[in-house]
Amino acid sequence: MPEGVIFNRRASGLVRELSWLDVFIFVVAGPAASGVMFYSVSTAADFPGANLPLAFLFGLIIFLPITLLVAINSATMPRSGGLYIGVSRVLGPTMGYISAWLLFIGYGISSGVLGYLVVGLIGSAFSTAALSSGIGWLANLGSVMQTTTWQTIGGMIWVVLFWYIAYTGIRKVKNIMRIAFFIPLIGTLISIIWFFSSGGMENVAVMFNNTWGAGVFQNIIAKAETLGWQQQAFSFGKTIGALIVVIWAYQSITIINYAGGEIKTPKTSMVRGFMIGTVFVGLFYMIIVWAVYSAFGKFIGCYDFLYDNHPDTLKAIMGSLVQPSIPFYFMAIAKNVWFGLIVAISIALWFANSILPGFLANSRLAFALAMDKSFPKALSNVNRRTGSPTNAVHLNAFFCILGVLIMTLSVKIILSILLFTSFFIFWTFGLSAMLLPYHKPEIYDRSPVKWEIFGIPVMTILGGFTFVAGWFFLYLSMENFNIPVMLTLIGVMLAGLIIYLIQQNKNKKEGIDTSKIYSQIPPE
Repeated sequence: MPEGVIFNRRASGLVRELSWLDVFIFVVAGPAASGVMFYSVSTAADFPGANLPLAFLFGLIIFLPITLLVAINSATMPRSGGLYIGVSRVLGPTMGYISAWLLFIGYGISSGVLGYLVVGLIGSAFSTAALSSGIGWLANLGSVMQTTTWQTIGGMIWVVLFWYIAYTGIRKVKNIMRIAFFIPLIGTLISIIWFFSSGGMENVAVMFNNTWGAGVFQNIIAKAETLGWQQQAFSFGKTIGALIVVIWAYQSITIINYAGGEIKTPKTSMVRGFMIGTVFVGLFYMIIVWAVYSAFGKFIGCYDFLYDNHPDTLKAIMGSLVQPSIPFYFMAIAKNVWFGLIVAISIALWFANSILPGFLANSRLAFALAMDKSFPKALSNVNRRTGSPTNAVHLNAFFCILGVLIMTLSVKIILSILLFTSFFIFWTFGLSAMLLPYHKPEIYDRSPVKWEIFGIPVMTILGGFTFVAGWFFLYLSMENFNIPVMLTLIGVMLAGLIIYLIQQNKNKKEGIDTSKIYSQIPPE
């Protein structure tokens, strides 16, 4: 290795292509859309008495200071690898690596989960359209797309598609996201207006029955109550319990920081894009959930209860079984079948929009680990023509495919595993941000925000909040843990540590002083 080169290369080789608008788009599109478009109405039976709009407000209050800290951190250290760079430089390489390894697993699997879910949601839209139109092929296609086999196949197809786009480079990723972002946004805005103007449950019941058959709406409520479902009064405890859904919905809001090395003007673009995007996401989530629950009321809990616990009964009432989701509820009251189908499919594309940011961020995280010599050197290779870390993109695709395959597990188990792996890094990042002004003043001096409150740096205060929030996220994720889940996570952590130790041993044999790597920020 040439003298003076302590990283795998003197320069990253990545291209700065993204503006503050792209940061905003990724902040909005990156969060796992399933949290609001799917789980907000498919977990109603798990949290009776919860006020979901209020829960999403709590989520915004929790994440606003966190995203501000992430934005400041990304502007201070605008390199690919995001939070990992700060953690590894302040708390040390081993803690940084463990946090990054778990995050890499979580983000990779999440993208596969989204690919699986979007197929089922589009299938449910076809099934609903078939009932209104009487078109047989729509019914057949909808039924097939909601089976485990075809959701798995369809999820694989989505993964392969975005695998190819990510491989072609950041410029194409940017252009595709700028176009794709507005399709589900427009569809969701239409559905919000539709729900609010529906006229309440009585009118909704009439429209629902026009789609699904006379008396179906009332029969679902009656059967659910007969089998044990009870509408409960507001419960603050259940609202807090529902945060596992809310936190999942906000899960990837900070995802673009891992591609910090590709932001044109990070010192301004990060703060601007992150803060506007976070407020937009929070308000958007609250309004969506408020709109659908104001239209359907207790019916959502009744439907979810039957779908989860008595699917055969629900199928006997409706004639087919359809996953509960925002697109499903919209189509049930859309007056024109083709209009409803187009809007429902466009809403479902939020899931697809969340996959590409995951590919971008996770491949850059693997790239950053390779640049620091914690991952094999080959993962730091960058295609000179496209500016894409191709081997890192390929590795991420493998975990995305794994995410598609694990969707046969319980929803709660999946959410718990993904929350743990994705949010483990937040407490370590919070602690590193607390200590940064004192342990690494030479890096802190690069920060565009050096405000102080009573002599304490704002970065330290925000770091303390993020540290506490990170432990709260882990608590939520572990509520549904069991022995197999714990053993799986232990196995994942051990696998990551084995890779790390092998790589560190290799560095030692080659005479590389890794302490020099973590004493400075990676090259641009």
